Amino acid sequence: MARKKEIDRDRILDAAEAVILASGGRNLTLDAVAERAGISKGGLVYSFATKDELIQATLEREGERFQEAVRQRLGNGPTGPVELVLAHIEEALNEDDTSTQKAAFLIAALVHAPEKLKSLRRFYSELLDTLRSESGEMAEVRQAILAVEGIFLLRALGLAQVSQEELKSVLLHARDSVAGWVQ
Repeated sequence: MARKKEIDRDRILDAAEAVILASGGRNLTLDAVAERAGISKGGLVYSFATKDELIQATLEREGERFQEAVRQRLGNGPTGPVELVLAHIEEALNEDDTSTQKAAFLIAALVHAPEKLKSLRRFYSELLDTLRSESGEMAEVRQAILAVEGIFLLRALGLAQVSQEELKSVLLHARDSVAGWVQ
């Protein structure tokens, strides 16, 4: 009796990312991902029934990677909302264009399927809700993170021409604004 071949989920997600990076997402099909992963399309569909499920899993993995990098920046120090936002901004400063464009493509690819963005909405809700305030420290920190995420989406989705220098300038300004509130 033949042994059932196991399909490596990470290999599929790596293949999806490679297809996205190679084509800017234009060639992201189940066939292209299966070929890149070296598996049959049936094997791919066994793991991810639809393209949206594959995109969602790829986005969630990218989000987990970013959040882990933020946690590493925080280390064992205090982790209040201001420190969390500061670590988030510092990690955004560390990101390369490839990661930024990949994340933006994944978000844009799921706009038509809002139920697939639940984990991303939960992430932003947890990040932003602790910063709700009419004025003072939390309001300024919230504005800084909104600026960071806004410029990320505008630039990565091609909605505004933002140079690398301007992006860095906005991120540094946001970082300096938030750093001023760290005790």
